[in-house]
Amino acid sequence: MDLSRTDILLSELLTGESLTHRLKVKTTTTLKPKRPRLQQDRHGKLRSQGFRSLGLTEDQSFGPGSWTREVVDAPDVTDKETIVQLSKMNYNSYTEVASPGWYDLEGNWSVNSTFGWEEDGVRGHVFSSADNSTLIVAIKGTSAAILGGGGGTATRDKTNDNLLFSCCCAKVDLTWRGVCDCHTGGSKCNQNCLEDSVSSDNAYYNIAMTILWAVQDMYPDTKVWLTGHSLGGGLGALLGLTFGVPTVTFEVPGDRLAAQRLHLPGPPAINWDDFPLFHVGHTADPIFQGVCNGPRSACYYSGFALESKCHTGRTCVYDPVAEDNWRVDIRTHRLFDTIEGVLKVKEVPKCQQEVGCVDCSNWEFS
Repeated sequence: MDLSRTDILLSELLTGESLTHRLKVKTTTTLKPKRPRLQQDRHGKLRSQGFRSLGLTEDQSFGPGSWTREVVDAPDVTDKETIVQLSKMNYNSYTEVASPGWYDLEGNWSVNSTFGWEEDGVRGHVFSSADNSTLIVAIKGTSAAILGGGGGTATRDKTNDNLLFSCCCAKVDLTWRGVCDCHTGGSKCNQNCLEDSVSSDNAYYNIAMTILWAVQDMYPDTKVWLTGHSLGGGLGALLGLTFGVPTVTFEVPGDRLAAQRLHLPGPPAINWDDFPLFHVGHTADPIFQGVCNGPRSACYYSGFALESKCHTGRTCVYDPVAEDNWRVDIRTHRLFDTIEGVLKVKEVPKCQQEVGCVDCSNWEFS
């Protein structure tokens, strides 16, 4: 695909210095739901039934009449400084504005608004470019000390992690209670029950969708991008697929399983190379790699059933294990360590589709 490249000019946030920095952008195409149908459903059954109410077919693809291809500007994920800037926004999403440890963004980004800080649920910030032409919604990941965060949303975060990234409601073995009632015995699970659970009114996916709607309603002529770390990245990816919004995530568990359960677009109906959705991660992170599971894992002992490993879109995988002798360790999932030890010092690897990846092959879904 022939991609034209443009630049968004930025100067620094929070410091009054006049620094020059460029966040690079590529013009590409995406698939978006046709606006009249979306507007009709958005305040009613879409909220209660998730993405399936937009007319998706039973084979987990989308009806050809429900979508349109549009030209959009998306982050240039081949550019190192662009990746670092987005990762800093994600790090900042874990704290209130200008808290200790807040990254200066070295660019002309301001905090347009925040969301979720007075509630127990989805949190983050909306960053705005100097000319208000671009908004970036940064969604906070899991608040749990073992995963590199902390705070008052930890219980609901864990529930949504286990709902989105486990094979069957986090029913790992007989000692686990599970987070929904879809397990039917042994290694069997009710598929319709799973689909209803991930798109329920109280699930983070629907809450995050409401936040994105609010941003789009307030700024209908402004470009909107999505980003997030870990659980926040998973939510960002699902929203990106739902609305055709350019998305860059960091260290997200495998999100393809949840996307399929929400009937979001995917192969063979679309080619991931034609969709502006990118997952940045590295080989030392067992959560991103999909290996933080099983009775000997740190995730198991902490009550996280992060069993999925397959990603939507394209993955951009750094390799500090081979290049720098890093060990696979859950502590490398901490975003600060990834920013300082990987993203700032290495060039961006080629982003490509995951081929032949299969989740939950030992389970039977009916």
